[in-house]
Amino acid sequence: MVDRRNEKVYGDIYQELEGIAMKDAFQGWEELSMTQEEYLAYESRLKRIMDDESSRMEAEIREKKAVKDNKKSIARKLLAKGMEPKEVGEVTELPMEKVLELKEEMRL
Repeated sequence: MVDRRNEKVYGDIYQELEGIAMKDAFQGWEELSMTQEEYLAYESRLKRIMDDESSRMEAEIREKKAVKDNKKSIARKLLAKGMEPKEVGEVTELPMEKVLELKEEMRL
């Protein structure tokens, strides 16, 4: 029974990899058959798409950092008001280690 499942899983993986390889081969063939103008237009579109994706990912990273920084700021304020670290962790959803680290930083 286990062997049949493994065969199916590996067969599925093999088919997926084969599909990716075929897609790459066709893309390479299309690139080789383009005129210089078509190739430059293709490269330009590809660069624009990659730049857009990069910008989107950078914005997502900045947003996550801002949220994390905001949680830390709120945690510091709650700790300064005397709230217990466990409660601060629950409210801010920060790990207990981070809350305790912030509390220790505030003592210094």
